[in-house]
Amino acid sequence: MTLYHGSPVHGIKTLVPNNSTHGKYIYATSNKDIAIVMAAKYGDDALYSFGSMYKNGPYDLVERVAGVFDKIFANDFSLYTLDESNFKDIHTGFNEVVSEEEVDVISEEYYPNVFDEIKRIESEGRIKIYRYPDRPENKPIDDSDLVEKVRRNCELRFNENTYNSLCRWIFLHPNLEDDIRLIANNKGLDLPSYDVIKESYIKSQNESPDKEYFLEEAAIMKDVCKQKGR
Repeated sequence: MTLYHGSPVHGIKTLVPNNSTHGKYIYATSNKDIAIVMAAKYGDDALYSFGSMYKNGPYDLVERVAGVFDKIFANDFSLYTLDESNFKDIHTGFNEVVSEEEVDVISEEYYPNVFDEIKRIESEGRIKIYRYPDRPENKPIDDSDLVEKVRRNCELRFNENTYNSLCRWIFLHPNLEDDIRLIANNKGLDLPSYDVIKESYIKSQNESPDKEYFLEEAAIMKDVCKQKGR
């Protein structure tokens, strides 16, 4: 079986395991569409949701923060073909397998833009794109389902990074602030105010202009929150 791995990094000859949600692994999939989405330069649960009711799709790609798709999928990328030999299924809940060992690349295909490819896949009926605030029927319009995801991640991976992670959730999803602060309080964490969090991200963006902190998109989310009287 042929496996694929999408990456914004070009010219890789050997993939090496990196720390991730499930452990230190290389991720790959037999589904080329999934590999293309995963080739985004940025992306996590706070920014978008990607999944399907079925193992092989069709897939819903849901923008969770207004306008982020235009940034996270703007990069060019390479699609790497890999041999399946060193991979195993650890049941991540997604159509993917992992390797704990280095894996040599069989071939590399270059693509100029992730989002262009995703739109092509949508035109062929294998992905449905939902731009904020549109949602599929199984996702609430207020994104309240993300609260349980934050809580579960806190329980599974509570560490020195949790404080910063929860601050980021508040910054990007101010409508969920009360629920996220409750999660933090239950873990003994005293988070700063939204304004203090915002200033820290502005400072980080100024110090690291090549890294994307989504300041404009967070401001839109805050405006939406204000319009709803929060």
